[in-house]
Amino acid sequence: MRRWREWLCAESWAIILICVADLLTTIALLTKGLAEEGNPIMRYYLEYGLIPFALAKLVLVVAPVVIIEWGRRHRPRTVKTLARVGVMGYLMLYAGMFFTLNVPSIMTASRFDKEAVEMPAVTAEELWRERARLGKPIPPVPTHPGLQKQDTTQKGH
Repeated sequence: MRRWREWLCAESWAIILICVADLLTTIALLTKGLAEEGNPIMRYYLEYGLIPFALAKLVLVVAPVVIIEWGRRHRPRTVKTLARVGVMGYLMLYAGMFFTLNVPSIMTASRFDKEAVEMPAVTAEELWRERARLGKPIPPVPTHPGLQKQDTTQKGH
């Protein structure tokens, strides 16, 4: 039962598990359009797709785990205390970002889904107005050549 502790200490495992939970919930909410990435560094990687985003997330968690594991062999008490503070900080930061960025988006989406049963479909313009009301950035209006009004008058004949 203690075999897993031979590789990494409990604090390192906690950081890894929080990171994986963060990654999975973020990807699930992003793919459904219910979340935004709050971390500007991770938002940069997200622009390149979900795989680079996931790889960056996992690579960036390796550094603190390596530091914890190296440090606990030299100063176990100090590193254990600092690692626990780091775990608590990570949990508080994750919870704070989740509840300030994602929960309002989820609530707005659920409100629109509930109203969609009673009302006609919500237009993109209505969604953009709701995003503006919530102080979220408004995406540019998509332009599609097939959706633009075509000029049916002939010139010059």
